[in-house]
Amino acid sequence: MTDDDSLEPSRLRNDGTDLEQSVLDSATEDQPTRAARQAVFSFVLADHRARQQRGLTVGIALSAVAAAAGVALFVYRPAPPPVTLAAEPQVSASSKASPSARPPPPSPSGASAFEPCTPLTVAEGKNPLIDDFEDGDERAPRLEHRTGVWELFNDGTGTQSPKPGMVSPVRIPGGRGASHFALHSAGGKFSKWGSSLSLEFNPRHCYDASAYGGIEFWARGRGEVRVVLKMTQVMAEEFGGSCTHDCYDGHAKRIKLTRDFQHVVVRWEDLKQQGFGAPPRFDARSLDAVDFSVLAEETPFDYWIDDVSFIPR
Repeated sequence: MTDDDSLEPSRLRNDGTDLEQSVLDSATEDQPTRAARQAVFSFVLADHRARQQRGLTVGIALSAVAAAAGVALFVYRPAPPPVTLAAEPQVSASSKASPSARPPPPSPSGASAFEPCTPLTVAEGKNPLIDDFEDGDERAPRLEHRTGVWELFNDGTGTQSPKPGMVSPVRIPGGRGASHFALHSAGGKFSKWGSSLSLEFNPRHCYDASAYGGIEFWARGRGEVRVVLKMTQVMAEEFGGSCTHDCYDGHAKRIKLTRDFQHVVVRWEDLKQQGFGAPPRFDARSLDAVDFSVLAEETPFDYWIDDVSFIPR
């Protein structure tokens, strides 16, 4: 059957049986008219176009929102967070009241700051004796972790008695009161750096003698001797220090020797470097050794050293 009512089969309409004509009439009645079909088509088409329009509108709207967000991000750039500078640490009233709690004083111009060294042994401040030599051997008494031995060194350009190496005390001619033994050395002319009598407080360790205020001893002889307190910062790395160049410029004080024994007291603040090496500020928390040395320009020499001890602060 076609869409046109005028094309209905005329045979069935005119010559069909009653049953055939009834079926034809029923089909004709059930078939939608052209107007109905057009109305349905128009509705479906309109709905389809509306859906397309809505989809386009939503797409445009989403694109617009995305573009607006991009513009907003481009235009609005949040400012970076403010930089907060840490306040300088304040010294409490209690630390100001206690000298031991105060930080070390600033280094002199050109001097490097104190650098703690390790491993460290600490003097408690109760046994100040370094050596009185009455035991007759080269080893210092084992007090407050002091374990070193007395040794002689020289630059090899002259003669010295005893020869370089460990040195033992000798008897003092006529004695010195209750003291009977001391260290003695004599030598000829030297042309490089001279000669040195040395005791490491605790070999290969830093020695903290800050419980004390200096050093004292008895001495006699001819010429000059320098008492030197060597920090680990001036000792070469190969001998347990941290110095890499211009080493061994220890803090020292020159002592003019006399014919008779004299009592010598040297406080930490009396010590000065010669000036040829690294200039760490002296700090008794970082000691390596005590030396009694003679510079080449002060040779020949002859000296006695007795009753070496730390002194109270």
